[in-house]
Amino acid sequence: MKVGIALGGGAVRGLAHIGVIKVLKKYEIPIDFIAGTSMGGAIGGLVAAGIDIEEIEEFILSTPSYRFMDLGIRKRGLIAGNKIYAMLIHFLEQKGLGDIKIENLKIPFRAVTVDIIKGKVFVFDEGSLSLAIRATTSVPGIFSPVHYQDKVLVDGGVLNNLPADLLREEEMDVVIAVDVEREHEEQEPRNLFEVVYRSFTIMMTRQRRANLKYADVVFRPEVGHILAFDTSKIRECIDAGEREAQHKIQELMKFLE
Repeated sequence: MKVGIALGGGAVRGLAHIGVIKVLKKYEIPIDFIAGTSMGGAIGGLVAAGIDIEEIEEFILSTPSYRFMDLGIRKRGLIAGNKIYAMLIHFLEQKGLGDIKIENLKIPFRAVTVDIIKGKVFVFDEGSLSLAIRATTSVPGIFSPVHYQDKVLVDGGVLNNLPADLLREEEMDVVIAVDVEREHEEQEPRNLFEVVYRSFTIMMTRQRRANLKYADVVFRPEVGHILAFDTSKIRECIDAGEREAQHKIQELMKFLE
């Protein structure tokens, strides 16, 4: 049986994917294909490259959030994104992977972005992994977009925040979806970043719901109470992913049996 996993976007809440994947590893559940959007694309891409999930967790927990911030208002986003790109390449180099290409990953991988010139989804299925991650995490208005070939790319969540449909197209036998977004937040936004992101997630709700029909098992970590950019809750998000995966692991095992 071929098992595919779709990892949705959700900013800091998307770090719950780490907890889910830790549980899949514990139960020795194979992952044959990964499709991700935004934070799901970032975590999924690193896993597809063959980096151990505990190493990814350590990297995230040990990196201060201020190291990701470089103001770039002139570049059509509050954050230029150059620091994130540089740190990502450095992390891959530390693991002996350099600027690895998607077509050379250990696990087949797709990163979802949107070309705001043509208004269409663009899926990275080849080329630089670090560039694909940089593009899929470029939340409009917050991170500056990525110029690639003749395209201007932003976060794939604009049109497809939970790409379970891509796994069906790849003929996976079992499709797992990890949904870390919520239709309604439980807290009032605290700053400009959260106002922009809240508006963004409201727009993508319908498409995200529609894509759930492509999944056999859906994990929904309890992270709705965590604000999208609250970096003080990273550990809480990871733990929520672990709890949810443990809770539904038997449901997944039935499909595999």
